[in-house]
Amino acid sequence: MDSTVDTPLDTSPQFRRKARFVVALAAGAVIALQVLWITRQALLLLFLGIAVGSLFYYASRWLAERIGGSAWLVGILLFVIGGVVAALVFGVPPLMEQSQALIREAPTVVSNLEQRFGLPEDLFSIPEALRGLAGQAFGLFSSVAGVLTGIVVVLVVGGFTAASPERYVEGVVRLVDRRNQPFVRETMRQMGRALLGWTRGVGVGVGALTTFALVGLSLIGVPGAVPLAVFAGLLTAIPTFGPLVGWAPAVAIGFATGTTTGLWTLGLAVVAQQIEGDLITPKVQGKMVSVAPAAIIAVQIVLGSLAGFLGVLLAVPFAGVALILIRRLYIGPFVEGEASDPDETHDLPSDEEPAL
Repeated sequence: MDSTVDTPLDTSPQFRRKARFVVALAAGAVIALQVLWITRQALLLLFLGIAVGSLFYYASRWLAERIGGSAWLVGILLFVIGGVVAALVFGVPPLMEQSQALIREAPTVVSNLEQRFGLPEDLFSIPEALRGLAGQAFGLFSSVAGVLTGIVVVLVVGGFTAASPERYVEGVVRLVDRRNQPFVRETMRQMGRALLGWTRGVGVGVGALTTFALVGLSLIGVPGAVPLAVFAGLLTAIPTFGPLVGWAPAVAIGFATGTTTGLWTLGLAVVAQQIEGDLITPKVQGKMVSVAPAAIIAVQIVLGSLAGFLGVLLAVPFAGVALILIRRLYIGPFVEGEASDPDETHDLPSDEEPAL
């Protein structure tokens, strides 16, 4: 009777090769996830820079086609940098001054609201746990140095992306075989159009609604109109929760000042949201980023927990890009029965927005 016992060394060479491959793949996946976790803030900044670069590229090409010349990208970059510097020099001092005044008056505002509406005391108090969570939510942008670093990274990445988008597209395309290159190129074109639509919509929306809020709050006479308008305008970039949270301080301070002032402020907030929802977003952004609201909320929760405020801000373009990848790589070929052959894809018309 044979008393020998099989050991792992007795397995076939083919099995051992597969086992080593599986172990290496699992180890690589763990390392990749760890790197992604450590660099999540930087990766989201790069993602934002690429989105801004798509806007720079489209704007420079649009100006070149209608006016002529080849240095529009440099002009756009200089204009944006000049605007950032002017905002830091002339806008930040009054913004900080009025913000500090609002912070000093916050207890009085809360007390007035509680007395005016007969609310229980400490209704507006913020538990320590929520304060810590709010501090984490701002992540990278919790300091002036973080804001400046983020702006520099976004502008540099956006400038290089807009200067030569074809180089980066073709660099990715060459990673696949020649037969699949048209498919990859078309996928990246659609992703670029989605990023362009979001960036253009956010830029116009934030600028228009910040101006609208500043003028309206100043005319109504709400104290601290500058920081309240900037806060309300910036948070319009965040769908679903952004407008509600952005206008809440202005409405609260309006009602603390007086019932009439509060009602006018509330009416102003409603009008602003109607303008954004019915005019700016449909006309400017259109269907470039057509993601269901429930999916946007889910992505906001996930990215917000992973990367804080920056993750919440980029939830819409991230979801839009992910949706394009799912449609192109899975739904089209395997679910809807659409042609998955790259040779059967069609390029967009030449007058469409450019990809990255």
